[in-house]
Amino acid sequence: LFFDEGTFHELDQLKSHRCTEFGMNQQHIPGDGVITGRGTIDGRVVFAFSQDFTVFGGSLSETHAQKIVKLMNMARIVRAPVIGFNDSGGARIQEGVDSLAGYA
Repeated sequence: LFFDEGTFHELDQLKSHRCTEFGMNQQHIPGDGVITGRGTIDGRVVFAFSQDFTVFGGSLSETHAQKIVKLMNMARIVRAPVIGFNDSGGARIQEGVDSLAGYA
């Protein structure tokens, strides 16, 4: 409903966190709580990301942040806008400073 029909292409949909502390090695969620991709809106190329609060409270992990940064860099190269839907509980505490680095 957001993008023109059939134009959305998801990026890194199988990427997962690398954290092994605090039982996280037993919890691998493909996409790591954020959907990133590109498509068109009214024919114009647009990049977008959407954090998913139902996955670890939408918390930002190191790989979660890498997905968003990759998307922003791709958009910069082609001079396209980025739309972000932020539904996050903040940094993923299980990853400590690795997670906080995603905000830098």
